[in-house]
Amino acid sequence: MVPHPHSYEASTSSREPNARKASVQSLPKPPSTFTCRGGRRYHGDEAIHYFLPCDVQELSRQSLFHEVQREVYGGYHCAEFPDDGIPNKVLEVGCGTAIWSASVADSFASRGRPDVQFVGLDIVPVYPDMHGVNFTFVQHNFQNLPLPFPDGEFDYVICREVSMVTPVSDVYGSQIADCVRVLKPGGTLELQCFTDARETSADYSIRSLQRTAAPFTPGSSAYTIASATQFSLSAENPFVTAWNERITRALTKYQLSPVPCTLAGPQLLMEEGLTGVQAKRMALPLDEIWWESPTNFEDPRRKRTSMESTSTVDSKNRKNSLSVHRRSSTSVGSNQSQSLKSPLSGEEKAVRELARLTFAQLIESLEPILRETNSIAMDDWDRWYKDMMVNFFQHGGLQGGECVEFGSWWGQKAPKE
Repeated sequence: MVPHPHSYEASTSSREPNARKASVQSLPKPPSTFTCRGGRRYHGDEAIHYFLPCDVQELSRQSLFHEVQREVYGGYHCAEFPDDGIPNKVLEVGCGTAIWSASVADSFASRGRPDVQFVGLDIVPVYPDMHGVNFTFVQHNFQNLPLPFPDGEFDYVICREVSMVTPVSDVYGSQIADCVRVLKPGGTLELQCFTDARETSADYSIRSLQRTAAPFTPGSSAYTIASATQFSLSAENPFVTAWNERITRALTKYQLSPVPCTLAGPQLLMEEGLTGVQAKRMALPLDEIWWESPTNFEDPRRKRTSMESTSTVDSKNRKNSLSVHRRSSTSVGSNQSQSLKSPLSGEEKAVRELARLTFAQLIESLEPILRETNSIAMDDWDRWYKDMMVNFFQHGGLQGGECVEFGSWWGQKAPKE
């Protein structure tokens, strides 16, 4: 048993009205205050480098992205559980709104297991009323190890989107080992996050998928990333190029790894306590790609004048860059796209549109840290963001194959010998 010198306070909701509340264990309670910056709410512990807001706007974005993940993965989790192997107790690390726990609780209940216990761990409580879910919240910083649980406590541990709190000095190693520690022998550990198939670029970077003969997955319209999948070395959209540069600079400044998910798979494979590690990697285009239409043989955007980079758009070059965007919009705009027969169903278009929306919202949520680390004035940021939205949603600027990439890795804890 690993001693736990810290403390947390747990709160519980349950399907049973008379369910026993989780006890307060002997660890000091972490801070739970919030602070307001630029009209948005953030967690109040300055010692923790977590840059996303904790307000309704950001939590709504995360909930929407949760549905995008469900479409891409084909479910809420990639690890498979037969009806007679549904876990009894589940830990969700970085639970946020706990929408994943609520969704999986409903899924397991529909399969005859309404009694599954869910525990959510995060730095601040932002989850809503969890009525109808056997749910316990534990307030704890994922970077502070060991986790406040005994050995072999859970049948299933899932870590979702925790890469923005993973320091360069660790890159998942210690966290994975401790997640394995709290698993029962035979239990399952799963990591889900943004991913990049290359080991040399940032997980948060957006790349462009090159023409492929492999079909996308019906329903989600996402492409399976395989060894033969080809991406361009950089994004074709200048606003995306600016994002790639800025987010990498921001994470690097605060000693957060820009490639945590790239290393997640190898880290799981190296973890001695895990066996049968599997992976699923997908690329979801942010718009309909020009080459997906059977009537398109050449990217119409190649005919336009070379677009000036907007990675440092300011008041001096904004007019020039905007004029290029407006001239080129006639070749890549929505009118031309609608004139061609689309290979996507209405549902598939909606998935990509939702991914595009949540990506734009992510950029907005990270505005303070992006402006700070890239020395961008407020006026310049406002103009750049407005132009980016026009490019993304009116000018068809993401039809060059720009994708959000997803990755999930899972394995089982080796049984005791």
